[in-house]
Amino acid sequence: VYTRDQWMHRLDLAETLQRRPNLTADHDGRIVADVVREWANIHGSPFHLDLSGPAGGSYTVGDGGPTIEMDAIEFCLVLSGRLDKEMPLFHPVVF
Repeated sequence: VYTRDQWMHRLDLAETLQRRPNLTADHDGRIVADVVREWANIHGSPFHLDLSGPAGGSYTVGDGGPTIEMDAIEFCLVLSGRLDKEMPLFHPVVF
């Protein structure tokens, strides 16, 4: 969680300074994948998740669940409570 907390503060600072963070699949994608893993374990329901952007990826658990398509950073902002947006299977994740 400590790494995710620092990562989220990095995004907060970039937004405050109106700068785009330099995101990579190797670094940021691993953090997003960790968030997806925890989120999936918390709600325990099937889903297909397509996250766009450099930190994105495609994740599927089970069959018959909702398909969620959004930007990877937006996904993390919603789960952290920093962005108010309706999302299927919403459950907050600690950052």
